[in-house]
Amino acid sequence: MRLWKKRDQVRDLVFDHLACVREALTAFQNATRAYFVDRDPEKAAALALTTHQAESKADDIRRAVEKAMITGALLPPSRRQILEVVERADTLANAAEASLDSLLLQQVSVPESVVPAVLEILSETSGLYDEVECAIERLFAGKPEETLQCTDRIEQAEGRVDHIERDALKQLFSLDIDLAEKLHVAGYLGDLVKISDRAEDLSDRIALIVAERAY
Repeated sequence: MRLWKKRDQVRDLVFDHLACVREALTAFQNATRAYFVDRDPEKAAALALTTHQAESKADDIRRAVEKAMITGALLPPSRRQILEVVERADTLANAAEASLDSLLLQQVSVPESVVPAVLEILSETSGLYDEVECAIERLFAGKPEETLQCTDRIEQAEGRVDHIERDALKQLFSLDIDLAEKLHVAGYLGDLVKISDRAEDLSDRIALIVAERAY
């Protein structure tokens, strides 16, 4: 009975962590839209603080998961798998925070013609995290086929983000502006798409866990 309670505790912590990552990503999305759509830097800065706070909470819960693992709540292979999933999910919140730091602290001046691409990437990122949660939920539920369906959708969304980024960069470097400004904006776009890149890394690891459990 005690072992089952520990397993339930770990599961609850993992989903608490996912909720904090979602909170960070939601605040990040709202902050970025406040900056580009509302033209309200103060609102964006306040939402950036919310992002930071949610990311910090996610870190605290991640450490709680690590502590629970030390108590031997699960068999060693499962402990490693769960820790890797939590650690990689945590990097999404880190990437969201870093993207806002890039945008607000460096005061990136994104050309108007490139802003629609930023908003497209935001939209794809939102749907992508839905699939991340889906994959982890199905993994814990022991539903390998449904888990892989979610990871496939993550891969597809990440591919769309890459395509949007390439088109945006092509358009950016065709503009008649200083090269330094182009490189500044390109750096921001690179930070923005790291969220989807890290989601793909997580997706790959989840798919590998499904394969490991099949043997």
